[in-house]
Amino acid sequence: MNGRVLFHLMIADFLERVRRPDIWAVAALGVGFGILFLPPTNAQTLMLALGPWRGLYNSAWVGIVYGLLAVMLLPLFAFYVVKNSIGRDRQTRVGQIIATTPVNRPLYLLGKWLSNLAVLTILLLALSLMALVMQRWRGEASAIQPVPLLLPLWVLGLPVMALVAALALLFESVPLLAGGIGNLIYFFGWLFFLNNISLPGLFRAQVGLISPGADVLGVTRPLAALQTVAAQIDPAYNGHFNIAGASYGRMPTVITWEGMEWTAVIAIERLAWLLAAVGLVLLTTLLFDRFDPARQRARQWTLPFKPGRKQPATSPVAEPDDTPRLSVTLLAPLAERPGRASWLVLLRAELALLVHGRSRWLLAAAVIATLLSLVAPPGDGPPVGVLVWLWPVLLWSELGTRTRTHHTQTLVYAAPQPRRAQFWAAWLAGVTVALAATAVPGLRALLSGDGLQWLGIVVGALFAPSLALACGVWSGNGRFFQVLYLLIWFSAAGGNHWLDFMAFHPETTAAGMPFGFLAAAVVLMAMAWVGDVMRDA
Repeated sequence: MNGRVLFHLMIADFLERVRRPDIWAVAALGVGFGILFLPPTNAQTLMLALGPWRGLYNSAWVGIVYGLLAVMLLPLFAFYVVKNSIGRDRQTRVGQIIATTPVNRPLYLLGKWLSNLAVLTILLLALSLMALVMQRWRGEASAIQPVPLLLPLWVLGLPVMALVAALALLFESVPLLAGGIGNLIYFFGWLFFLNNISLPGLFRAQVGLISPGADVLGVTRPLAALQTVAAQIDPAYNGHFNIAGASYGRMPTVITWEGMEWTAVIAIERLAWLLAAVGLVLLTTLLFDRFDPARQRARQWTLPFKPGRKQPATSPVAEPDDTPRLSVTLLAPLAERPGRASWLVLLRAELALLVHGRSRWLLAAAVIATLLSLVAPPGDGPPVGVLVWLWPVLLWSELGTRTRTHHTQTLVYAAPQPRRAQFWAAWLAGVTVALAATAVPGLRALLSGDGLQWLGIVVGALFAPSLALACGVWSGNGRFFQVLYLLIWFSAAGGNHWLDFMAFHPETTAAGMPFGFLAAAVVLMAMAWVGDVMRDA
């Protein structure tokens, strides 16, 4: 294998990607989570809870908090950051050029994997910097100890980032998983993995006592060590563990965590998972088509012609006619004042673009979700009542990205008043889809006399497309909206009233939250408008 070629493949792809806003948006998001995961010392909310205790904010405690953040929450965003390397080469036709070179599939995919890993390393560096800043900011133990502070973050995080980088290539190499469906599968697959395989009962705060082992995330050994310390303080400790928020209504008890011993066994285990990522990349070479049109056609589920229909006969090749001919074409003059575009025509065209080429599985999901919302008894809890808000995510994620994806900016923005027409027509199409998807819950709210819930549903139908349009304009792709929307949707379905844009819980409407989401929709539309103006400038 040519190491020089591998290096240049990696560095060229890396330099191209760091110029895009995706990575820096996720890095900023990591900074935000870094602040939330180390709340003020007088806060009653525990982000890493061992029963009613939290650790003293020394280097060992801050390091383990950020190490857990890196392997449990960051992969959910990191996957969407790097899941575009192969697809970008297809879209820009660079892949066809690569296919004519001696670069084979293992070399190409390893270069892409190294580029993915380099991009995700930026996220780990951002968290490392935040760990240093937050320990100094909170000020409980100002003495910085670099080894216990940074070692958990990199020992746990680097192999996981390597696996996420390899998974992104695997998803891009499988036609069914390369698009939005694969993004949805990864989101729910990651949540299922956390709650049922890695740490069963995590979302219910019922993990229990943990047995240390060589798990893929590497969290069982540090968590078991933490539970051992808690059991020494209170022999009745039952192994309660919770991350990402727990409030006991009183000040937590502070314990001192001096860290754990990072042995050679742990290093070998983490190195094994790093090598497993390399193996996954090599396995992906069996599925990667290397931009071969023949293999791409063979993997499609469509026939080139209908069965039983005769193929058209090949017409004989006509003799070339070299006689010069004069061709005159008369063009109709342009009107002096072009008429305004019809809003109904534009809305119909945008709706047609949203639903064109969609899989029948998406239509089936929409029908099933609607039927379930129709037959569900009043007051039925998640997930039945919120499924109608889930299936349109793939449609909304195209808002603000279609012209960039299909390279039609020069055509669209050459039209008269393109922003006033196309911008609002696309948003109205998204709102129309949202209102159609939530028609049954809205009608049931009206029939039950709950006008405030109906208003909340209508506001949610304005909020979701506004979020999609703002994310699409600023990020240039639909992946950022997909993961952000799914997180909000999942949190609201799980009982978070502050994020319940669907007005699913009665507490949401009683607290007047729909008016907050209406204001958020206005702000998001203003952001989308500004981003669209800057993009066209």
